[in-house]
Amino acid sequence: MFEASNGACIALFASLLALIVIFGRKKLYPKPYPQIPYNPHSAKRIMGDLPDLIPAIKATRANSESIYRITTQKLGSPIAQLLLPGNPMIILSDPYEIERILRSNQFDKSAWSLSVVGPLFSKATLSQLTTPELKAQKRLWGDVMGLDFLKRTAAPKSYSSTVELVELWRLKATTAHKGQPFNVLEDLKNAALDAVWVSIVGEEPGTLRYEKRKLEHELKGQPFDDPAPPGSFMKEQVEYIVDTIMDASATPFPAWAVKLEVLKPRFRRFRKVVTREMSRAMKKALTRYEGLDLDSLGKDSIDTCAMDLVLRKQALQAKKAGVEPSDPAKDVAMLDELFVLLIGGHDSTANTLAWFIKFMEAFPQAQTELRAALSSAFGPGIPTLSQILEADIPYLDAACEEALRLSGTSNGVLRSPLQDTTILGYPVPKGSIIYMNIHVNHSSVLADESQRTETGKAACQKKDDGFKTPAGRDLGTYEPRRWLVRDETGKEKFNPNALPQLAFGAGVRMCFGRRLAVMQFRIAVTLLILSFEFQEVPEGMQSMACIERLFRTPQQPYAKLRVL
Repeated sequence: MFEASNGACIALFASLLALIVIFGRKKLYPKPYPQIPYNPHSAKRIMGDLPDLIPAIKATRANSESIYRITTQKLGSPIAQLLLPGNPMIILSDPYEIERILRSNQFDKSAWSLSVVGPLFSKATLSQLTTPELKAQKRLWGDVMGLDFLKRTAAPKSYSSTVELVELWRLKATTAHKGQPFNVLEDLKNAALDAVWVSIVGEEPGTLRYEKRKLEHELKGQPFDDPAPPGSFMKEQVEYIVDTIMDASATPFPAWAVKLEVLKPRFRRFRKVVTREMSRAMKKALTRYEGLDLDSLGKDSIDTCAMDLVLRKQALQAKKAGVEPSDPAKDVAMLDELFVLLIGGHDSTANTLAWFIKFMEAFPQAQTELRAALSSAFGPGIPTLSQILEADIPYLDAACEEALRLSGTSNGVLRSPLQDTTILGYPVPKGSIIYMNIHVNHSSVLADESQRTETGKAACQKKDDGFKTPAGRDLGTYEPRRWLVRDETGKEKFNPNALPQLAFGAGVRMCFGRRLAVMQFRIAVTLLILSFEFQEVPEGMQSMACIERLFRTPQQPYAKLRVL
């Protein structure tokens, strides 16, 4: 009797254990949202779509493009789900609907993205939800990206930085590499760092000048022991933060990975270096303001960089209130904002220029047409800064717009709805993560018009429904003429509405440095095209494959230059 009872207990225990295992496993399976398309096979796997996604990323090194390939492209739908253990991620590829969402106040930054960048830059606008405090902080910095201010302060520095890049590349093309291809990415990063750092903080990083002197000594066989310039220290910190974000994003628990990183001595050293370098620059600016009266402090003509403008506004407010201005070196919000501006402006500009050079090599006809348009507008010689900024050259505008579109330096953006909503007719729950493709480099699967909201339909009409026009053909090809139209007189004009342009996002969270980036890009493109012919590189260097880190980078950023 005892043995039978004992056996029954064991059998019952085994059955309960089996049920626990079965139901426990079921809890680990992906939980697709109803109605939104997904891969049914992936719903039957604990790892969801990951067994398909991981090999695709390893093969291409392109995280975002791999996600779009196995979701919206594979399923032939503008909206789909990436199934993961637990809740899925909603993937959206319809550019018109993406623009609607980015401009809507019913969506905000996702908790996932904030958990990755928040611990690193807790007070930067990048790390905050849209609140009254955020809007006040953005207003404080708003004038920094005013067009007149940028032309007066940042443009001359971008011009001089590009001139130094041209001088370095002339030396490399004619002497160091003697007409052979070389990797241009580090030089572009140095040029972007020099331009952005001096525009933001007002100090000369000197990285390009240092590299040129170093190369000159090497070519002469002379020792070179000059101390490293300030820019090299900041470049090291930028690369550390970019690596930190990307390494954390590749882990199963990115938020915890970042939280652990900020506890390490390396992160403390990063904060110490950044605070030291920026505090030194701030003290110089404040010294200039100490003896100024209210009238003088109210004049923006004394600002030389972005930091100057913000510090002067704070000093003016303090003087009006009759109080001592606070120590900006202890202002975490200012330090965080300055460094985020440096990261975004430095890395994204360099990568976009690297892609532009790849396009010039791969599409020589476009290069010839661009050089002809510039030469016709400026005549012989190198144009001045004011000529570049003021000239009306439709083909130059089109060439820059096309490079921004096709390079896809920033490939995707995350948002979350603030309440239950619908996207293209599908129910989407509050707080879900929506990953949106802002790289318009192929013919997307577009939604049926009946699925769109009135706002979405209006966005399509504004863009002339470009995917149905010649502008929407061969989107994997670099073709500036897709952005050109002729007016009633037959004159060629630049049409910014030919296609959706999402390179900088849209709406209230649009990239803060958009105007600075566009201006720097226009200057660099003009000077480089008039200084060099970008010749075809050997077959082993022609790949358009990318490496996707914080920004999308060419795997083979090589150039073969002929000096003009």
